[in-house]
Amino acid sequence: MIFYYLFNILVTNPIIEWIIHYSMHKYNIDFHKQHHLEVHKNQTEKEYYFLLIIPILYYTNYISLCIGAFNYVLTHSCIHFLPKYVDIELLEHHITHHKRPNYNFAVSSVFPDILFDTRYYKDIE
Repeated sequence: MIFYYLFNILVTNPIIEWIIHYSMHKYNIDFHKQHHLEVHKNQTEKEYYFLLIIPILYYTNYISLCIGAFNYVLTHSCIHFLPKYVDIELLEHHITHHKRPNYNFAVSSVFPDILFDTRYYKDIE
């Protein structure tokens, strides 16, 4: 059972995260576009809607997705509010996404962007 959860947390959830984030860009979702505008103005807001999503996932017995959503929120929040606590590769990966929004859709891991060929490899400008 532990391998099931580890596989979901380390492999499945980052891929689901990538699909959701990619879809937000492809379909030009307003609240996500707003997040990008806030980052460019250095006025990033916290993602409070996850305070509803995480308990719903937990109480509907989607524990792996609950843990994945929590991991996303924690990682994304640290990237924007406590960057000194984030691995430099992951931090640069996401910051590059805000500079080049057609790349680097994964937040909690880099491998989905490698897998789906959406990783931007050049250094941050």
